[in-house]
Amino acid sequence: MLTIAVDAMGGDLGPRAAFCGCKNLLGKHRQVAVLLFVEQGWVEEASRNTADFSDRVRIVGCGTSIAADEKPSVVLKKRQSSSMVMALCAYRDGEAQGVLSVGSTGALMILSRRLLGVLPGIDRPALATQIPTRGKPLLLLDLGASLGATSAQLVQFAVLGVAWCHSMTITKPGVGLLNVGHESGKGTEEIRAADAILSCLLPDNYAGFYEGDDLYRGDLDVMVCDGFTGNIALKTSEGLTEWLTQMVTEELKQHWVLRLVSPLLRQAFKRIHKRIAPARHGGAMLLGIDGVVVKTHGKSDVSTYEFAMGYLVEQARNHDREALIRQILPMQKAIA
Repeated sequence: MLTIAVDAMGGDLGPRAAFCGCKNLLGKHRQVAVLLFVEQGWVEEASRNTADFSDRVRIVGCGTSIAADEKPSVVLKKRQSSSMVMALCAYRDGEAQGVLSVGSTGALMILSRRLLGVLPGIDRPALATQIPTRGKPLLLLDLGASLGATSAQLVQFAVLGVAWCHSMTITKPGVGLLNVGHESGKGTEEIRAADAILSCLLPDNYAGFYEGDDLYRGDLDVMVCDGFTGNIALKTSEGLTEWLTQMVTEELKQHWVLRLVSPLLRQAFKRIHKRIAPARHGGAMLLGIDGVVVKTHGKSDVSTYEFAMGYLVEQARNHDREALIRQILPMQKAIA
């Protein structure tokens, strides 16, 4: 039985979305159990909502939640009974094999570093997730664990991406560096410096600079950028996907001929939506943390929660700490 710890507090839609998402997940995964962390006032409702799976759900009542705008000093000193802290501690103490949180990204990063530590040679974790492309899935990092990144940190992100791919049995992952142009003189000083290091450090993997319109080409396995750029790229893509889906739906209703053929097109649209729907890619790993920690959108609904929990289950099952460290250690001098 694989157990995941879920911090249900801090989302825009409240913890009820987590309760229903948890119920849906458990209905599909019989070998998964959940530790569900909520504020004390939500324990009774959480128990009622997950009663069908009471043998595989344990509700844990906690203290106050962590607000999105709380300072790191407050998070570290005054929120030790929060749902986020208690979920991370459950993982640290071996009660769970992974953690999911909908709460503040900054707080999750700070607390994960404090309670779980980072992998050898890594200064700063990166938020990472795979996005769908024309070809194979693309691991995009950083998505906003930190806004900026030095050249050394960009190199660390690339090494983390390669190490993760190897642990997932991707033997020769291709890596790109997101930039404003393909030419060697383009970009900030940090990006150009990272490019020079990666060309020497990862000659068999590094493919050079890529622009924003290259993201969905499908020829790479890893795309590296700072958190500011990555967060905007991801959310712009999600917004565009939602708009295109809405536009297609509205167009099919505009004319009687389109309404007539829409049932024939419905299956095709379902397959496309299944590939690109933002809800199906709502979970992001904190790569570089010494453990399995996944963050989901603050605006996560039931569907997003379910897919994020499923993503965590997949990451927990495939997590190979030793394989990650084996990949990172030979590069430690260059990325330090």
